[in-house]
Formats: sequence, C-alpha cells, structure tokens
Amino acid sequence: GKLHDLKVEERARTLGLSTLQVLTVASLVQAEADERDFSKVARVVYNRLADGMRLQLDTTVLYALNEQGRIKVTNKDLEVSSKYNTYTHAGLPPGPIGNPGSKAIEAALTPAEGPWLFFITVKPGDTRFTESESQFYKWKSEYQKNYAAGAFKVAS
Repeated sequence: GKLHDLKVEERARTLGLSTLQVLTVASLVQAEADERDFSKVARVVYNRLADGMRLQLDTTVLYALNEQGRIKVTNKDLEVSSKYNTYTHAGLPPGPIGNPGSKAIEAALTPAEGPWLFFITVKPGDTRFTESESQFYKWKSEYQKNYAAGAFKVAS
C-alpha cells in the first residue's frame, strides 16, 4: 500500500519516531496548512516538541470537540478535557486527527529546515512563519481583523 511505498516505518525510525507519531504529525500538517506550507508546519511541530512547548493547535481542539471544519475557537473551546487538546496536553496528541495524504506524510518525514515556532494564516493563502512570539501576536491581530471582515467565509 501507500504507506509501504513511502517507506514510512523505516524513515520514521531514522527520525526516532514511530509510524503512529509520523502519521499524527502528518494529520496535523494536513489539517493546519495549504500544501505549499506542509513542510514548514511540520518543522514548527518538531521545533515546538524539541523546545518542550505545547503545540497549541486549534485543529486538535476542534477534533476533540468533533467540530472539524470550523475555523475560530473560543476560550471555552480551549478548556475541553481531552488528550487531543494540545493547549492543555504537552506533546503530540495520542493519534492522528484525520487521514493525511501522501504529501502531508512526506512533509512529516522531511520537514523544512528553519527556526520557526509559530505560524498563522492571516488570510486565506497567506500563512506566515516566525520564531518570535511578539511577531506572531502582531499577525494574530491582523488575522482577527481579516476574520471579522469576512475573509475566511466559505462561499456557499
């Protein structure tokens, strides 16, 4: 099958990861990013894990709430009691939050090189990466303005 063709098990081992961990990272990448940013998002995940930072990914909270497809999370959402809540639980969630495609799996196995610890999509098609928390918060306020202005509305 596909996983066998990608040699996921062997390649995961060389990264010091299990197949499950690689597929979990790939599922986060798939949920969080556009394809062109997959390898950078994978790098952010690995950098945060290496630094002992919580992943703090909204998609994991929405998965825990069974609300995939929603964009905005509330402070109340962030309190959900679940091992998939990466705001309250350190490390990777216990398993994948979706079914990652081969490009996301490839990104989890070969992340981009970079120092980034944060990323945010300020508007559709504009995802930015930084190692600076203050820069991240500046971009977050830009995202909030764009969100309020309807930039993320899905055409129905």
